[in-house]
Amino acid sequence: MSTAALRIDYKDQKTKHEFHLPISILRMPRDAKEYAKMEKILDTLIDEVRGNQKHPLAEVMQIIGENLERYDDSHFPPIGKNISDIEMIRYLMDSHHLNQVDLAPIFGGQANVSKFLNGERTLSKNQISGLKNNLASAQIFL
Repeated sequence: MSTAALRIDYKDQKTKHEFHLPISILRMPRDAKEYAKMEKILDTLIDEVRGNQKHPLAEVMQIIGENLERYDDSHFPPIGKNISDIEMIRYLMDSHHLNQVDLAPIFGGQANVSKFLNGERTLSKNQISGLKNNLASAQIFL
């Protein structure tokens, strides 16, 4: 007697597309190879479901997407996580070849830039706003 693997079988009556998915597709991937396989299946399901929340495969698609996201979250920290304000400002300074004098207008003087970079001061709301505005307008970071 042979045992059949559990799976999800679906055939769209209009398009005649058939899906035969192993039930294991509903778990979080264990490695990069499984992740890639699930990602391909998810892409195919997205093309099939096309935003129709009442589609029979919509919930399967959602579960796969959530499991891929959980895998990403557990294996790859979000961008900027565990980076201090000082590290971020130093990175911006290095990547744009800036020195403390360039940031002095935003910080209210070169001494304030130095104190911040040495961990003696935190960023004020005005400094954060000044950095944001200058980044947005690319005045000092080009």
